Amino acid sequence: MNRRLLVGAFLAAVLAAHSTWVVYSQTAKPPGALKIERVRGDLHLISGEGGNVAAYVTSEGVVLVDDMFDRNHAGILAQLKALTDRPLRYVINTHQHDDHAGGSLKMLPLAEVIARRNVYANLKDLKRPYFEDTPGTPIGLPRVTFSDRLDVHLGGKDIEAHYFGRGHTSGDIIVYFPELKAIHTGDLFISGSRRGVPIYVDAVQGGSLLEWTRTLERTLQLDFDVVIPGHGPVATKADLARFNADIAAMRTRLQGMIRKGASRAEVVQAIETDYGWRATGCPPAPQMTPGCLQYQQIDALMAELK
Repeated sequence: MNRRLLVGAFLAAVLAAHSTWVVYSQTAKPPGALKIERVRGDLHLISGEGGNVAAYVTSEGVVLVDDMFDRNHAGILAQLKALTDRPLRYVINTHQHDDHAGGSLKMLPLAEVIARRNVYANLKDLKRPYFEDTPGTPIGLPRVTFSDRLDVHLGGKDIEAHYFGRGHTSGDIIVYFPELKAIHTGDLFISGSRRGVPIYVDAVQGGSLLEWTRTLERTLQLDFDVVIPGHGPVATKADLARFNADIAAMRTRLQGMIRKGASRAEVVQAIETDYGWRATGCPPAPQMTPGCLQYQQIDALMAELK
């Protein structure tokens, strides 16, 4: 009888997993169109959906920074094939959200996937909201992790991955291309916004508004003048410095409101009206509601700023 129960439980688990994958497969969004542009030298930007992907071509292969959503895998490989016949060797994830690392599982048979050790820990002990857009997508854990710095040397070219502190999450890194004086910031920096400060502090994944500016200040000490942001067009060091100043000003204002006793509703109104965050009308669990991720953790934000 016990054996029958065990077999029954096992079959039920298999069927549940299969059902989840079937539902995901049937409801998954089709991939969007991608485009590629040269940033500087052999460094290129692939964009169009999800987070910005950097592709650095060397004589011995290609290094990618981020890999968008799971659904973008074939599109990214097609862009690389049109760019070069050299193999993909490394994928460096700036953090764990699925618009930046959602394609890592499919990358693992092709290349080494690298991330900060916190990314591995966050994904292994999955905490929301990894799935911003693709619930049910299987997760690819990085095979290579590091603490504060990792260097990749390929085809006579150097790539540095730096962890300077918390911000968007606890795993955000800056990828530095010293020969080109260029960086990829992941979601520590969003460019091209016409309104407010379009950031999201993922407290569940260790993000911190208090530490965000300190992290960017350390980033600004690097020798660069070109910035590939997590989202938006290629920017400059001056753009990044202005973005950091805007975050500091927003944080100071919100902290002042909270310490003077502002209510949750008043904080929500300020961030929506003055900083462009979507808040009013968002459901309590906005996993599939674009623009609602910031609102999801207002309570954690207010607790940090007290």
